[in-house]
Order: sequence, then structure tokens, then C-alpha cells
Amino acid sequence: NGEVIPEGRIGPAQTSPIQLIDVAIRPRMSFYLPGEKSGSFIVDTTASRVHGRAWDVDPALHDQSDHRTGTIQATKGDDEETLTVRVTHRQSGLQIIPHATVRFNETGKEFIFSTETFDASYAPQAVILELTHVDGRIFRATTGLYYLPYPRPTQSITRFDTLYGVLHVRSNGPAWQTTFPYTFYLSGDWLASDSGNLKRFQNFGFNVLHIVHGGAGIGYDLDQLDTWFDEAEKLGLWIMYDMRWTYQNTGYVRSQVERCKTRSNMLLYYTADEPDGHEDDPDAPSRSYAFIKSLDPYHPISLCLNCQNYYFQNYTAGTDIILADIYPLGTNTSYSTKYRTPCNHTYGDCGCDNCLTSPTSPALANIPARLDLWSSFRAQLGLPHKPIWSVPQAFTQQDFWTRTPSPRELVAMILLSLNHGAKGVVMWLYPTAGEIVGVASEFSKVMWAGKGLGAVLSVVQAVAVPVSGAGNVDAAMWRVGSRMMVTAINAGENKVKGKIRLNFEVGIKIKGLSHVLWGSGKWKVEDGRALIKTNMDGVESCVLVVDVEGEDKGVITT
Repeated sequence: NGEVIPEGRIGPAQTSPIQLIDVAIRPRMSFYLPGEKSGSFIVDTTASRVHGRAWDVDPALHDQSDHRTGTIQATKGDDEETLTVRVTHRQSGLQIIPHATVRFNETGKEFIFSTETFDASYAPQAVILELTHVDGRIFRATTGLYYLPYPRPTQSITRFDTLYGVLHVRSNGPAWQTTFPYTFYLSGDWLASDSGNLKRFQNFGFNVLHIVHGGAGIGYDLDQLDTWFDEAEKLGLWIMYDMRWTYQNTGYVRSQVERCKTRSNMLLYYTADEPDGHEDDPDAPSRSYAFIKSLDPYHPISLCLNCQNYYFQNYTAGTDIILADIYPLGTNTSYSTKYRTPCNHTYGDCGCDNCLTSPTSPALANIPARLDLWSSFRAQLGLPHKPIWSVPQAFTQQDFWTRTPSPRELVAMILLSLNHGAKGVVMWLYPTAGEIVGVASEFSKVMWAGKGLGAVLSVVQAVAVPVSGAGNVDAAMWRVGSRMMVTAINAGENKVKGKIRLNFEVGIKIKGLSHVLWGSGKWKVEDGRALIKTNMDGVESCVLVVDVEGEDKGVITT
């Protein structure tokens, strides 16, 4: 009767009693190519209680040991918050960034370097970061930079930005373009049922083709698959190639990668679908990842996790992009109606792993909670920066789920995931209810109209906005120069009555509400520091464009 906690769970972090500095360096882009004269590194000097070396030390000791030695804290002056930066290419010994500085507890500090030091290679090239403190201590970190040989000119090339998490794609020309995936997983059976279906799908405003078939093996006549991919290219659809049934079979993987990798509209691969829920070997995705990269280093690899906390580090080691399918609506999260067992840490499948629902924690709150938890795992374990995409619940009644989400709920799920860092949206599953398709199509206009939400997500990270007067309202902002995109979502089913106030950080001076991209326009500016609204309906979502004092960057123009 008692719960037995399974293996593979990430427990609470062991914390240090003293302040640490966690130093890290990474290339901004997942790889660079010959012809690009420069690139950049991202340096973090994060204040931590989990990772790193002692930051505050007794000046008489100059202790350089691990934080477990428990050195004493000391007050530092302004100069002692600054570190001198040196970045060196290990193979040649040449300094890539010889003279620069960074401050303690800076994250996302970017340093430009010349690629002339690097020769093209399929292997990562080691780079060493040294940060020197005024007292003589040196903090080090290493990374690997991929400077790949140039591929054949007709194929697409996809890389991801480790600073903002978005995809950059090159196809049929030298220019890179950012791409924000907004689409559905698409039933192959439906696609095969009518030759006009792919055009119908594209007309709804989706930009990626992710075909799912229901059987083992490759599952399709390969000539038919080529026909669909050729049509997708003409329609401007990118390919997200699904290998869920075959990713552990190297023969199948080789044949599929060789068939897809040279296409001009190839975007990325998708290997394991819920490997944690299916209890695949935790190291299987990593083996597949290494094999695919040996065949095609020019396209990223993705997988989708189902569980909240089950071998997360192992499974995500085998991917560039992590998808999260969190389906909290219309299901009993404490008792499995399908298997007739309780749902706890030991057994039971309720369709939404460890999801909680209560008056103070509505079902939709499980989505930001899961994304935030996974982000905390990265920080706790010191894992690489990898984009997270969301898989909103967009299917009709089945298995554990007694109803179809409402249109309002679908939009709320999308926006909640974007507020909490998602850099792609792939809804499960098309075809679905007409009203769901309709609202997903309508929301695509928010993503793509002018320089809409999709463009803003490519150049700045979401910043949480504190909310007064409504515990279930989740808000975020993306500021670029003199304009700011703002979202607010009532994750609760019940109407919020009274004044709701979005409180913006010091330094932001609101001039006025420019226009409304989604939802109610009944927001007003208060004291130049806040947006206010009286009442929000249950599961109401708003996307606003706000004018603020600052230089016009020309990014938010819708």
C-alpha cells in the first residue's frame, strides 16, 4: 500500500552554506560554418548555492577549493565583482578573446570571436575559458565548438541558438532565417485519405509537417513519403521527421536519414516518443543521437518526454530539443479510470504524470509547473542549454480524457508554455475537433502577422510579470526597444473578480497600449508602471502590444 519511489528521480539539490560562482561558457550557435567570419560565445557567472567554487573567501586564505570546504564570506568592493576574461582555442593555443571583462552573477554575456582560428571539422574543438579575479584566483570552464565543413549547397541547414532557444535555418541561399515551429502532429492515415489534405493543413497557418503513422517500422511506401515531402516543399512546410518506431534500429535509421538529410525543407529529426513512459532503455536516445549525428550533423534531433521526473538527465542527453506533452484536462489525476489503480509514484497511469488539480492550483497550472521544473533540473544538474517545446492537448475524448479541450483552453495552454520558455508548439493530434482547428488557425495570425509573437520570441527571452489581485493569472513580457509584447492568462476555470494589476519592473515606463493581438482590449495604463483590468473570465487569454519609453528597434510592428 505504501508508495515506493522508483529509480531515476532527481531529488532536491544539496546546497552550500556559502556563496558559489558557477562559471560556464557555450557557443551561441550549435555550430558554425566556413564563410561565417565571426561567431560568439555566451558566458555565465551565476551566483549559485549548488554548483561551482567559493566566491566569497577570506582574503588571507585565497581558498580555491571546492565549495564543500566551507570558506568564510567576505564583503567585496565594486572592483572585486569584476573578472577578466580570456578564451583560448586548446588545439592551437591561440587566444580567441584576449581582453574583456564580465561581472559576478552575469548570465548571457556575449563575446564575439573570429572564426579564423578554426579549421573545419566534424569533431568538436575544445575551448577554454579563464576568468581572473583581482585577488589572483582563476575560475575555469570548457566547451566544445562545432565548426563544420560546408554541406552540399542544395540541402537545408538547421542550427539552434543557445541564448534564445530558436531555430536558425538556411535553405537555397546564404541567408539564415529564424523559424518558430507552430503546428500539429499529423495523422499519416488522414494525410493519405485525400490528395488535397496537405494543402488544407497548410492553409490553416501551420508551418511544419510532422507525420505520425500508427504501425511499427517505417510504416509508409517511401515513394509516397517523397511525394508528400515534395509537396510540402512547394507549400513552404518544413519537415520534422518522426522515427518513433525505428529510432533504436540503426538499419532503419540510416535509410531514413539518408533519404531526408539532403532535402531543402528538412528541419529536424524526432526520435523517441515518450521513452520515459514506455520505459525505453534510458541510454537508447543517446545511442541513436550519436548515430544520427554521424550521418547528418546539420539538423537537430528532438524527442518528447511524458513523465514529470523519470531519468530526465539520461533521456535528455540524447536530444537537442526537448518536447513536453502535458495533458491535464478532463482526466482524473489521482485514480486511473483505465487501469483501475491509484496514481502515485509507484504505479498508475492517469494520462498526466504527477499532475495536481485543486481550487488553488487549476489543471492548466501543471503546464508552467512542469516547464519550470525541467528548467530547474538544468540549473541543478549543470546540464546544457536545450530548447523546450510544448505539446498542447488538442485531441478529442479518448482513453483517460473524458472531453475535448475548449478553444479557450487550447490558447491558454499555448500561451502558458510560451510564458515559461517554450520555443516551439506542436499540438497533438490532427485531425481533431473543428473548433480546435479553428482557434489554432486563428491564433497562427498572432504568431505570424507582421512581426508578431513568433518574431519576438526569436530575439528576447520571456520575463515573468508579477500579478496583483489574481493568484491564477500568469503574465509575461518580451521587451524590444520602445515596444513590449505582454501576455496574461487566467489559468483558472473561474472568473477573477476585481482589479487585476500587472506590475512591471523598475526602469520600464509605459506610454500607452498600442493594440490588442488576442483577447480583451479592456486594459489600461496605471502610473506608467502597470497595466490594470477589472475582471478576467475563466481561462481568458490576452496578448497586448504596449508602447514604452526607449529606442524603436523595429521588431514589434504588428
